[in-house]
Amino acid sequence: MDEIIEFIKDMFKYIIIVGIIILIRIYVLTTTEVVGNSMEPNLNDGNILLVEQITQRFSDYNRFDVIVFERSPSYLIKRIIGLPGETIKYEDNKLYINDKLVIGDFEVKGNTDDFGPVTIPDNSYFVLGDNREDSKDSRTFGAIKRNKIIGKPFFNIWPFNELKIVK
Repeated sequence: MDEIIEFIKDMFKYIIIVGIIILIRIYVLTTTEVVGNSMEPNLNDGNILLVEQITQRFSDYNRFDVIVFERSPSYLIKRIIGLPGETIKYEDNKLYINDKLVIGDFEVKGNTDDFGPVTIPDNSYFVLGDNREDSKDSRTFGAIKRNKIIGKPFFNIWPFNELKIVK
């Protein structure tokens, strides 16, 4: 009888551990794979990223954050360029937000064709791929709603020779 009680106690511990792991996976941390070339040169096709899901619950996203969001039937990875309520435009490969020049500290592949001005709706973000000549992004499908954002990738875990923090 004592053996059965010990077994039940041990099983209860393992069930708690598995439950905690499942909760972390669902609400805190997940993974995603980069599919395609739209985020080159910063992220490459086949990279696997760790994605934190806490930011969306407690704070806003910032300009130039890389995010993962739902775009049926899959998930996309892009960079936030415009925030809710802002008016953005690209002219001569330069970003203007509310008519002020803004310069990012990340590498971009190709040139950004002129567009805008575009005013971003409340609770929405304007996103672009870093590979401006090979990206389906807000220039194609418009601003994305905040509730479609899954989280922010923060670390590239695969392939091992490309381990790095996502910027």
